[in-house]
Amino acid sequence: MFKNQYILTEKEITVSNNWSETPFSSFHLYFDTNLDYCKSTNEQKTVILLGYAFHAYDKIEEQNLTQRVLALNEDELLDEIDCWCGHFVLFVSSNIVKIYNDACASFKVFYGENSNGKAVGSDPKILTHYLNFKEDTNHEKLKFYQSEFFNKNRIKVGHETRFENMHQLVANHCLNIENMQSVRVFPRKKRIEISEKQASKELVPIFKNILNQIEKRHTIYCSLTAGYDSRLLMAATKKYAKNIIYYTFKFPNKKEDYIDYKIPKKITGTLNLEYILSPLKDKLPQSELEDIVSSYDFPRTILFLQYFESFTENEKPNILLTGGGSEVAKNYLEDITVKNGKDVVRAIHFPDNIYLFNYYQNWLNNNSKSIQKTGYTILDIVHWEQDITSFAGQNMHYAHHYTKIASIFNCTKVLELMLAVNKKERDAKAPKFYKFLIDEMWQELNNFPYNPSWKEFFIKLLKNIGVYKMYKFLLIKLKTNG
Repeated sequence: MFKNQYILTEKEITVSNNWSETPFSSFHLYFDTNLDYCKSTNEQKTVILLGYAFHAYDKIEEQNLTQRVLALNEDELLDEIDCWCGHFVLFVSSNIVKIYNDACASFKVFYGENSNGKAVGSDPKILTHYLNFKEDTNHEKLKFYQSEFFNKNRIKVGHETRFENMHQLVANHCLNIENMQSVRVFPRKKRIEISEKQASKELVPIFKNILNQIEKRHTIYCSLTAGYDSRLLMAATKKYAKNIIYYTFKFPNKKEDYIDYKIPKKITGTLNLEYILSPLKDKLPQSELEDIVSSYDFPRTILFLQYFESFTENEKPNILLTGGGSEVAKNYLEDITVKNGKDVVRAIHFPDNIYLFNYYQNWLNNNSKSIQKTGYTILDIVHWEQDITSFAGQNMHYAHHYTKIASIFNCTKVLELMLAVNKKERDAKAPKFYKFLIDEMWQELNNFPYNPSWKEFFIKLLKNIGVYKMYKFLLIKLKTNG
């Protein structure tokens, strides 16, 4: 129960025998001993890192990263964390306590305060188990969490949870424990547009450095489908390709000639690389299912099936590489003007609901001016903080129940550089910038098709004749229900 999780509380609690406890400021930090852990301290500051991080520019392991943090002021600390890629949560105690996590918020931070005091944990379930947080009784909120949409998708809404006085720390924020408020930490600087060539000149060495560190420590399994994200990831792995096992999960409802299986087989076969089509089991054993349901609030159990006993153990511990998070840079929600909370809800493909409208209206009121002032697109940031936090990030969090997983795009500096390229080159359906990067790293990979289907062809056609933007606009404005 609560495998690879943690909880930070003001009160002492009784946890499993395989958990550790360490004091942190006025709190008690409890964590599963399977988690990577390191701690550094001096007279002014204490730093604890749970999880793992690979530096974008340096070759430096986690213990030295925490030592480095001791010497940094707040601005320097934010610049430093921007360069970390991995799956981590960082606790920093100086005059106040602050908590940071990775760019995709894959190492989860949930926080709240009730009669038991302040608490932070890796899932709402662990907080409710030990500290008795109650479900929110707001009618419109309950309506959403009882809806068919939620039952199917089980996706959280921004920084909200279904519990009273409990929130999620979304991407681009840190948590101030003193007032239990999340604070925006990105974007901090004005976006400066750069060319594909300039971006590539900076990104390619970063990808190589991150992968060099990962390969030294792990046996790499690299996800591969017919899409752009995994192809870009694969291109970055060229130097280590002969030591990597490329894989695709085989879903029972998809035939072997499914395009996400055919193209990876074709690529790896042509290039004489190791590839496995990993079949999902029919279902999890009952004991596993019970453990998952007792450890996570409304988990999407099919995601756990992907990682349960899917890969053999190796001399170097396994790590799965995915393209998760790169969607941030693909203008994924299109260039549509959103004027109110309802527009945002419809743009992110959520159902019409007053609770959701109000949440995103407040989000716009609190964030739109500052984001636009720095030159970023509102829907790019919405997508990052909603879909990446609660879908890509959540999926990586679930995967860690069984195995280590990482994305070379789960790094703020990487995403900042990718977003600096003109959005016309980062179109979700035909990202020219992705092809440019692939050409720079492994040109042969662009010889294979991307996501060939009639649907993709039709969308690209609408884009080419200039009517797709109007089509998306009308979908948002004319939608009548959820």
